[in-house]
Amino acid sequence: MITLIQLIINKHIDISKCRKLLSEDGITSQHLVVNKLEGLFENVSVNIRLQRLKLPSIGDTVSILKNLDEYQFIICSDIKSMSDINTLKLQLQKYRIAIIASFTKLVPILIALNSNKDLQEWNFFAKTLLMEISEAVTKTRTNREYIKLHDTRKIKDTLKFFEVPENEIDKTVKAMY
Repeated sequence: MITLIQLIINKHIDISKCRKLLSEDGITSQHLVVNKLEGLFENVSVNIRLQRLKLPSIGDTVSILKNLDEYQFIICSDIKSMSDINTLKLQLQKYRIAIIASFTKLVPILIALNSNKDLQEWNFFAKTLLMEISEAVTKTRTNREYIKLHDTRKIKDTLKFFEVPENEIDKTVKAMY
């Protein structure tokens, strides 16, 4: 049985093909459009302006999602020049896998669009992930030192929520290099 982590790595962690997952962000446009990732999720388009009344949390969702997409693109672009033995490269790949997993978790919620509570729960964990990634990318760009996780319990819970347990990501990413 192939795990979500293996599926993400096998089909979408190719640093020669960095691309954004959103074609419209729902902030600078009326619609949020998540592009299809083969084997993970289908295209989804949501008219954010119409959904704000029914689902007040969707504003936070699109903001977090736009930032996560920016970071996954930045990470993909930045790691091209890193050595495979660089521990920082492994950490950043872990974050990129987590971002893609967060999209995988959100797309069915966006397709159904029937629960503000589901959006709030996704927002909570996605915001935790976003804060970790933001700090990691900032540290990477300023001094290239190895990044220690800020709050290990929080990030473990976040990765578990996105169905990519940290120990499995670590093991799978290490096997890649």
